[in-house]
Amino acid sequence: MQGIIVGLAVWWVVSAGSVASAAASEAQAALVNQAPGYRYEIPATLSSEERKWFKVFQEGNLLSEGWQDISAEILSKTSPEQRPSQKVALEKLGNKIGMEWSRPNAVRKVDSSMLRQWGDILRTTARTNPQQLTKAIALIDQKVDAALD
Repeated sequence: MQGIIVGLAVWWVVSAGSVASAAASEAQAALVNQAPGYRYEIPATLSSEERKWFKVFQEGNLLSEGWQDISAEILSKTSPEQRPSQKVALEKLGNKIGMEWSRPNAVRKVDSSMLRQWGDILRTTARTNPQQLTKAIALIDQKVDAALD
């Protein structure tokens, strides 16, 4: 019985330390406009409401995956030699899409159905024909530019 109590006490101390550490990491990340574990910056030109939605775009929510998870999935299926250039292309594309999607609904030119469609294209290409990812990223980039014109 005493062993169980000691074990629970050790577990509680370790868990409490992990929670405190996670909270400290989140606070530190907030100071530099980055979410923990993610490598994106929230553009300073966005309003506070737009910043919130940009973060949702990048990280996702209960209803959908974020750009960071989609990018990680795609990059995991990318050949090592193409990974650096595709990572840069996905980061640029994600910033462009996220900046527009985070705008108020009445004025934005990129909507959630477009996000789902583009995410599906990227995931399907990564899964079935990863050597065509560069073309798929370029195609979606063109579609975003066309929507923004």
